[in-house]
Parts: sequence; C-alpha cells; structure tokens
Amino acid sequence: MKKNNKGFSLVELIIVIAIMAILAGALAPALIKYINKSRRSADISNADTIRTACQTACQTAMSDEDAMVAIGTGVTGASVSDLQSSYGAFSTEISSILGNSTITSKYFDKGNEFTVDINVAGNTVIVKAGSQQVSPQP
Repeated sequence: MKKNNKGFSLVELIIVIAIMAILAGALAPALIKYINKSRRSADISNADTIRTACQTACQTAMSDEDAMVAIGTGVTGASVSDLQSSYGAFSTEISSILGNSTITSKYFDKGNEFTVDINVAGNTVIVKAGSQQVSPQP
C-alpha cells in the first residue's frame, strides 16, 4: 500500500503556529520599547528645533523695535501656533524658521502642541510638552 502525503498534518500545523505565537510574544515588548524610544527622540528633536527657532527670532527681534514690543519681556505658556500668529514681527520670524506646520508631541503629551516659555532678559527659552520640560537648556 502506497502512502500519499501531500501536506502537513494538523498536529504539525498547530506546533508551527504555537512556535510563531511564542516568538511574537517575546518580540512584542522590544518592539513597543523601540517605538516609544523613537517617538521620544522625535519629540526631543522637535523641541530643540523650536527652541533654536525662538532663540534666533529673539536675537533678530532685538534689532527690530516692532518685534520687541510684540514680545515685551517674554512669553509664557504660548503654543507654537500662537507664536506663529499672535506676536507680529516676532511671529513672522518664527514662521519663516519653522514654516506653517503644526508640530505636535508624539511621546510626552501625545497629540498636543509644545508650549514655549521665553525670558528675554535671561535669554532663555524652555520648550514643554504638557508640564514636562522637553528641551535642554543651552
């Protein structure tokens, strides 16, 4: 009698599926950790870009009287879109550096815009996501 094997048995298929499930379960935490790390890196990079743009705009504003009047002694808790629209000549400078896109947080305060604290006298710019400071001090 000739045996006619044309495929895998049910037991063999179940074993292969079980092995794949074990591998997926072992790799999932590492993948999640990697995704969170990349989101955090993107937020830090965006915050640093915003901080640099604000510092550059402040330096430019020092020579433009209209821009200095617009920001006065500083800005506290303004979102990036507020900076791009509500501060006259200073806003024009920020928009020329950052463009008109809305930059939102992907890790620290998901989906919300970064907020900026600018102290003109102390020449400091702090970028926050929610209540957490994201950008390092220069």
